[in-house]
Amino acid sequence: MKRASSLLLLALAAAGGSADAFKFMSNLQVPKILSEGEKVEIAKTEDRFGDKKLVVITGCSSGLGRQTVKNLLATDKYHVIGAVRDVDKMEAVAEIDGWNMDNFHIMECELNSFASVHKFCDELKEYQLAKPVDRLICNAGVYQPSLPYAKWSVDGHEQTMQINYLSHFLMISRLLDGMKEAPDPRVTMVGSVTGNDNTVGGGGVYPIADLKQLDGFKAGFNNPVAMADGYGFIGAKAYKDSKLSLMMMSNFLHSKFNRSHGITFSSIYPGCIAETPLFREKRAWFRKYFPIFMKYITGGYVGVEEAGQRLFQVAHDPRCSKSGVYWSWNGGPREGRGAAALEKSGQISGGGGAGGGWDSIYINDQSDKVNNLELCVNLFQTSTEITGAQWPEAKTFTSPCPTLKVIGAVSTNMIAREELKRMADRPGFNEDGTPVKLTKRKKAALVADKVIVQGVLGNTVGRVGKVAGRLLLGRIPDTAKQGSFQDEKPLEDDVSDASMSTADDNAPEMGVATKADEPIKKFIDVVDDAEKTLLEGEIFDQIFANGNKAPDGEGSSMEREWKVGEPEEERKLSTV
Repeated sequence: MKRASSLLLLALAAAGGSADAFKFMSNLQVPKILSEGEKVEIAKTEDRFGDKKLVVITGCSSGLGRQTVKNLLATDKYHVIGAVRDVDKMEAVAEIDGWNMDNFHIMECELNSFASVHKFCDELKEYQLAKPVDRLICNAGVYQPSLPYAKWSVDGHEQTMQINYLSHFLMISRLLDGMKEAPDPRVTMVGSVTGNDNTVGGGGVYPIADLKQLDGFKAGFNNPVAMADGYGFIGAKAYKDSKLSLMMMSNFLHSKFNRSHGITFSSIYPGCIAETPLFREKRAWFRKYFPIFMKYITGGYVGVEEAGQRLFQVAHDPRCSKSGVYWSWNGGPREGRGAAALEKSGQISGGGGAGGGWDSIYINDQSDKVNNLELCVNLFQTSTEITGAQWPEAKTFTSPCPTLKVIGAVSTNMIAREELKRMADRPGFNEDGTPVKLTKRKKAALVADKVIVQGVLGNTVGRVGKVAGRLLLGRIPDTAKQGSFQDEKPLEDDVSDASMSTADDNAPEMGVATKADEPIKKFIDVVDDAEKTLLEGEIFDQIFANGNKAPDGEGSSMEREWKVGEPEEERKLSTV
């Protein structure tokens, strides 16, 4: 033990005595005592997963997802869960590709149904035991550009938007809290150039991705509302809108949960996979000639195998642990092809197309629509309402400083009491939006508080505190008191008869008459300093002298009652 302590001191001394020498202590925790059940579960977890990372990927029975799983399993560093609609098809694909089924597990998940997503998440929780999810890859997608009408999901939502975006949104909300236990958790969303209108593919081909003001989502997005913006259905636009939604949500979740949960959120565009089953619903002539057009005219073509390597890279490469970004690869459109490209064996410089290799990855720019923060907030709120998602609270790390804990424990009640006092008055408006009009009881309570707390205590303990505060802090600078462009507007003097008849006014009325030449007010004006001082004295006598005070010029004592609304000369103390 003594030797270990000496080594620790030497290590700290070698660090030069800087604060960085103590960084390793930030993650130290009190050893947890495990129950027998927990020990058994940990043993089962290690037996099932070993030291492999746990990956969940949707839509991996064909195309991009299939190639991504192939690359993940080839490293022997991942245990992959394939969330698919057709389990039988997935089993056949896994057998054909010769995947190691010890590291690949198939689970059913029909993204056309929110209930199926919930069932998948429940079954995943049982399967993963004590192992957190390290990677969630939202890959599954459908493209139905030829349909003149919308198709609806089990939940009554347009299919393209639910499968591509809403069901993934719900799945993330279910898995998010558990992922924070992983050492390097990542959520990757497969976007598209068509959802990013700052490119030729996204901004130059009609229809354009545009959620407008989300009127369709705000209306509930239920049949017959088929589009997020609430307007007419176009199959191609539904796909583009869904990809725009995914990319926006990646940015928003980064802002909301990256710091609190330590999860990396990113979106990617792997390139135009012109021969993927994604285009299975396009006409035969399109499927034949579109790959040729993308390969030899635009240069934006990328093979499905290369695209699978790119999606795998974002899940695997340590460089891709950066959150809140949109990944692309140098390979894209033919613009800019010249001598530099010829020197790279014809490699095209730009985002998307084939070529470039592992090191061509870069952070691409996103359009103004993707970066529209206000619309992102609305998208998150409306999507939460549509899916019924329940999100964990985004709590940031709290310092373990013992002084903070002691002060917090002592001051919690005082802070709560003072905040309730502040919240008792809402100057300017009521809950229903009408102007605030304080009742006589509330005003008298505020003045009584000043008499008792500020008057009595303030002249004893409070005075000592104020003097000490001035000595320590100094006086408030005049510049701090200046700079307001408007004076605070006073409350309305008129109080409606209805408000005067509330329960708060059932107490005996108290008031101070105004000067004879001024109109009589119906309630106490706590703004007038002269009347406020007079009222403070009256309340002080009433509380601390039990209402007994010798009238001027007399020696007897009488209990007083106050009368409201009488002129100065008629307001007298009467014997009860």
